[in-house]
Amino acid sequence: ITDETTLSSAAVDVLSPSEAWQAIISARADASQQQQPIALVDTHGHPHLERSVEYAIQEKDEEILSHNDQTNIVVSITCAVSPVDWNDALDYSCRSQHILPALGIHPWYLSDILMKDIVESNIEESTTDEPANIEQYLNWDWLNELEAKLSQHPNLIVGEIGLCKMARFVREFPKALGGKATALQLQKIVFKKQMELAAQWRRPVTVHCVNAHGLLMETLEEIFNEARESCSKEEQVHSTSNNLLQNDGLKTTLRKAFPPAIAMHSFTGTAHHVQQILDFERSILYPELVEAERKKQRGKKKQQKRQNAEENEVKGDTDILFYFGFSHSVNYIMCTSEKAKRKGIEAVQAIPSDRLLVESDVHATEDVILGTAGATSYAAHARGESLQDVAETSTINGLRFISSLSS
Repeated sequence: ITDETTLSSAAVDVLSPSEAWQAIISARADASQQQQPIALVDTHGHPHLERSVEYAIQEKDEEILSHNDQTNIVVSITCAVSPVDWNDALDYSCRSQHILPALGIHPWYLSDILMKDIVESNIEESTTDEPANIEQYLNWDWLNELEAKLSQHPNLIVGEIGLCKMARFVREFPKALGGKATALQLQKIVFKKQMELAAQWRRPVTVHCVNAHGLLMETLEEIFNEARESCSKEEQVHSTSNNLLQNDGLKTTLRKAFPPAIAMHSFTGTAHHVQQILDFERSILYPELVEAERKKQRGKKKQQKRQNAEENEVKGDTDILFYFGFSHSVNYIMCTSEKAKRKGIEAVQAIPSDRLLVESDVHATEDVILGTAGATSYAAHARGESLQDVAETSTINGLRFISSLSS
């Protein structure tokens, strides 16, 4: 499959993962210009777990996978889910220079750090009063261990972290200790601490967020407000009166309060959620412009000058905080209702092209290539773009996301 018409058909139909990979490598082989060796970047998967194979199960796929040579490389990130598999992810990443490790605590696996004896003791002694400190329910040794690994491995990403109302941990947390509400607060605390650690060590993060967009925004706002408050106190100490210095100081403080890049993994939010996140990013990158708008300055001339200043600033700025990743397994296969499909496509279309990522989200080495190709096919279909265009765009974006490790 090499002709332009066939490649463009991805804008109408979702090619199978095998068909998509064949089309991608065929187009690369036929390209007249010199191609970089990297064909795709898989920004999220769990191949180190080596569980059941989902995509590469047919004999014909073995021949397709043989194309993952030095001319069609798939760079991938393998994401651990709890301290239990951190070393496995690190060991797996040693197989190739094109595999990067990510360590974190997934919101599904807080049970791995649960202090079961303390939980049981509190259940027996439970009253109607709210517990004074719910952090006592968790073992916090992992936090020092994660920081130690970040110091030892400069190419280490933080993930998979996040928030999830659907997690068994949330559904089964003891009602005597607050049930779902307490479980979600524990998720939030763990998520926030990992975000802060990633910001401190300047490492990108990959974030799981399912049915918890409100809690996500609440957490991000907390980090933002704490950073802003610390900046205000610093200004008072040094009696800064120069507005330009104040603005630069605030922008620097806000940017450093967050990781250098945040990838929303297998994003299942709506187009509205996309815009909310991008608006929030803008408040970090351009705080003075947002503040001016909040003051509701009147007059068309002032408003136009403010808009022109913003447009010029955005054009000259290459800083990107939020990315949005999509996978074939979550965003296509698991999306069954027509309403969900429509909202999913609208969300993919709402993503600026320089934020789009593709993910395999697989659990076996054999599936990385086809899982990533399948994600590329879905994204191309949703955006109404050619498969090759999405492959090239997402690869550029994926490499930029990874390069934030050196920021």
